[in-house]
Amino acid sequence: MASIPSRSPSPPLPPPPPPRGGALADESGRWKSVPPGMRESAAPDPDEPPAAPCTTARRRARAAWRKVASLVPRKARSVVLLNLVTIVFASNISVVKEAETMLDPDLFNVLRFTISAIPFVPLLLKALNDVQVFIRGVELGIWVAIGYLAQAIGLVTADAGRTAFISSLTVIIVPFLDGILGAEIPAYTWIGALLSLIGVGILELSGSPPCVGDLLNLLSAFCFATHMLRTEHISRNMKKENFPALVGCQVLVVAFVSAVSFFIKCFTKNVHQWTSQLQSPMKLFGVMIQFPWMSILYTGIFSTTFCLWAEVAAMRDVSATETAIIYGLEPVWGAAFAWAMLGERWGMTGFVGATFIIAGSFMVQILGSFPDVSRGDS
Repeated sequence: MASIPSRSPSPPLPPPPPPRGGALADESGRWKSVPPGMRESAAPDPDEPPAAPCTTARRRARAAWRKVASLVPRKARSVVLLNLVTIVFASNISVVKEAETMLDPDLFNVLRFTISAIPFVPLLLKALNDVQVFIRGVELGIWVAIGYLAQAIGLVTADAGRTAFISSLTVIIVPFLDGILGAEIPAYTWIGALLSLIGVGILELSGSPPCVGDLLNLLSAFCFATHMLRTEHISRNMKKENFPALVGCQVLVVAFVSAVSFFIKCFTKNVHQWTSQLQSPMKLFGVMIQFPWMSILYTGIFSTTFCLWAEVAAMRDVSATETAIIYGLEPVWGAAFAWAMLGERWGMTGFVGATFIIAGSFMVQILGSFPDVSRGDS
């Protein structure tokens, strides 16, 4: 009996051809059409439910924003952001001075920095796990706290516009402190410092007479200059992922120091006048109405939290020298806000002194951006 030859298995059938217009096969082998010009990963699945209207609107808004932002260079956006930070910093002085007419400076700082510290509370846990981050954050926070306290107390008697110009001396104090620590000071730095000192002297002859508040503002500028030098040294020896925890620790320390200063003042002075205003609900309601809530929220959210974030985000594309030049416009904006909000007016000597300060600050920053000039004049 003849054996029946075994039949070889037939090859598998090829998949059906895709429909016209482009298609994509899913995991089950079914074909789904892909519109022309759409990426394969963006092909919609007919079995998935449609997206919610709010989600679709958010996606369209993000796409529209990315399209508009792509028309402006990235560095230009960062420069605009730093100019916005400069305006906020300049307005901060007038806002604080106006709020201190209704509220104690120490209490104002407590409320301001407590509000600004709320977003950084989760970062404190990370700072506590790293001893170096915690210690350096406490150090930087102490310098900032002393600077803000000196500025807030000094504004009680000093003009807001003149305070803004005295604060700009930080640009000159930084290279001086750097020279004390061993760095060579170029000749143009000495010239710029001399111009700024002459400007401060002329500025003291305009407006209200010199006062203790001006000395406190100079102390504030010195503290901020020291903070800048220490920040530069610490940031160069620390990983970038530790920066948010470092900033958060600084803000929390400032809030704590402000609270301690306020409670010490309450225990050492007579506080019956404040407590007597809260004896009845009507008096308490009147105090709450007159409380400078908008000033506290503005300084806590914008001039502290927002400016810290914007500065870090913008300086990824803008150098430190360019940033300092932009910040050199802060006295100009500060005088403008003092003129608009507080009605402060200067004579001709005030404008001459302001010009000297701006010229000295710009000389140090602009000439410092050219390495050949720095090496030739040192």
